[in-house]
Amino acid sequence: MALIILLALAAVACQSVKADPDAVSLTRTIYDELRLGQEATLAAHASAAMQRPQAAAQFAKLRGVLPPGEPRSMKVVGQAVRDIPGKGRIEALSLEYDYGAAKTLFQTRLFRAQGAQDWRVVAFNLRVASAKELAVNRLSPVGKSPLQYIYLALALSSPLMMLAALVKVLRTPGLTYKWAWAPLCFVGLIGFQQNWATGQTLVVWNSVQVFGPWLSNTGSAFDPWFITATVPLIALLVLGGVLANPPRAGAKAAV
Repeated sequence: MALIILLALAAVACQSVKADPDAVSLTRTIYDELRLGQEATLAAHASAAMQRPQAAAQFAKLRGVLPPGEPRSMKVVGQAVRDIPGKGRIEALSLEYDYGAAKTLFQTRLFRAQGAQDWRVVAFNLRVASAKELAVNRLSPVGKSPLQYIYLALALSSPLMMLAALVKVLRTPGLTYKWAWAPLCFVGLIGFQQNWATGQTLVVWNSVQVFGPWLSNTGSAFDPWFITATVPLIALLVLGGVLANPPRAGAKAAV
């Protein structure tokens, strides 16, 4: 059951990113021109700042760190758009290329003037890492610290306790206001967010959350997974008989 919840949250967190097709096409073209050493055509798509003589030397340095051969696949892992009134639109794109033994993350900032149809590249950034270096960012329990295992147990057990409390509320005879107790079973206090790659955990003491557990990731192998959790306090009190526990008939008679 816990594994099903984990996989379901991961599937929601990995939704595809929608981006302008023309912007994606230009970013792919720029990457190929950089990879193949076509500086002249690359400069034609760039802003004036990237057409300076020293830019060619910088392009050559970047080309030198690229993995050899053709990439196996490409996917869009990040996109952001900003409209500038009276000037145009800026779009930032992140494309991840898979070479098998290594991956690259190519990030561009594009600008399209108001009324124009073509994008121009304003700046770009390149990151390269081997599969071994990126392994730390995987959503895997292998090689984690004991504290991370404890945290993962909290994140996975929290929704199970909430569901158990809901079942108890619904099956408790004589309990009034079940319609109010049922949603309260999913209220948690204190919020946690852990970087699964490093184990660093953020604690928000004054947080009130509904359900709580969640997985988040940009969709890129270069970025870590974050796991959020909460303390299912209401569920614990219900399961412990402190809350949603109507007095027995015998107790009423004794009174």
